[in-house]
Amino acid sequence: MMNNWKLLTLNPKTLAPATDLIHRGVQFIAMVGKFYVENQPDDSHTNLEWLNDQEVLAGNWADSPKGKFRFAMRSKELTLLMYDKDMNEVDNCRLEGLTNAQILDWVKIHLHQFEVDSDKMKLDIHYDIPHHATDDGATYSFQNPELFAEIAKHRENSDLILRAFAAQYKTASTVRTWPHHFDHGAYIPMTFDENGNATKSFSIGMGIHDEASDEPYYYITTWSADGDNSYDNVPDLPHGEWLSSPFNGAVLRASDIAAIPTVEGQAKALCEFMLAGIATSKVIIGV
Repeated sequence: MMNNWKLLTLNPKTLAPATDLIHRGVQFIAMVGKFYVENQPDDSHTNLEWLNDQEVLAGNWADSPKGKFRFAMRSKELTLLMYDKDMNEVDNCRLEGLTNAQILDWVKIHLHQFEVDSDKMKLDIHYDIPHHATDDGATYSFQNPELFAEIAKHRENSDLILRAFAAQYKTASTVRTWPHHFDHGAYIPMTFDENGNATKSFSIGMGIHDEASDEPYYYITTWSADGDNSYDNVPDLPHGEWLSSPFNGAVLRASDIAAIPTVEGQAKALCEFMLAGIATSKVIIGV
């Protein structure tokens, strides 16, 4: 992890405008999932995974008469891409200067190219996301490219660390980005009832600016079916803090990581936060 961590250098509180544009852009990928991938009860057909070799957030595979395809976002360039079944790039679309309507047309043209019903494709988001100027016809802007490059480093680092910790649990979900809150994380159920339903779990992830923080942050939260999780008298964390609102859990803000000047120090701080927070979370849920 130390060898692959990307040094964070910019103030994370400056990333929000660029993050909001990327969040809007990935909605096209999520909607391809909604209309062309078999729908799942947990909405996982709309989620995305980080592909480190391509440096993209990629949607789920969809079927077509011409083979599988998927769409992706290269966030450091604010660019949508389409891949064929062999991960060859079919085409790409820089979002700068385009409206949602123009981007939707680009997506539909390429859906038609793969001989699927492009008329089904709509920007019909079924969950609430914050209103944005692009909803009213404004074009996407690619000002301050260094912000987009920094966001890509946050995504790559989070995927590296979260995959490493999730891999320690056979029951962990895959690490994915969810287009609703645009968080990147994994769900780890720990105990189950006689029907195989989870009764106690914890989740790890990286969130973007929201009601919990005005900047990106790592989190660890717990859940129990009986709702008896108690955060009274939890031990201090080596980095970060425990929150009781807007959710119960551990939080480490990105600015606390970025304030450390070395790759080794940044990665170590996050790992120590994860180790301590997960250990306490398992005590909280009694496993």
